[in-house]
Amino acid sequence: MTMTSTCGICGDRIESRIPASWHPSKLARRAEWDMQAHLKTHSFAELLRFEIRQDLDQVPDDERATIVRDIYRNLLGTASPAGYVLGDADSLGVYSIDEALGDLDVYQLWRSANRCGHQHCAH
Repeated sequence: MTMTSTCGICGDRIESRIPASWHPSKLARRAEWDMQAHLKTHSFAELLRFEIRQDLDQVPDDERATIVRDIYRNLLGTASPAGYVLGDADSLGVYSIDEALGDLDVYQLWRSANRCGHQHCAH
């Protein structure tokens, strides 16, 4: 017996097989094991993005930007009484501002994309 599942992250088809003499419930269990084995080929970041996207449709539209920002901020660093601190891997820039943003138009796009989401905030 054969069952085919599709990976929600990459779209690959995962085929699971069991002997015809086995109970059909074992096919579902085998498919789950095969999918778990396939998911191990994805990075933690890919898995996390997929999980976050699964739940975003339950978040009201007007709160979505703020919640997504908070989730990613919590993944990259920690909040303390002294303020927000990036983790070691994310606290150092890889590129200069000029290399990353290039010109004024790209900088303005970056600024607008990184606004905090509050209606009257100047960030």
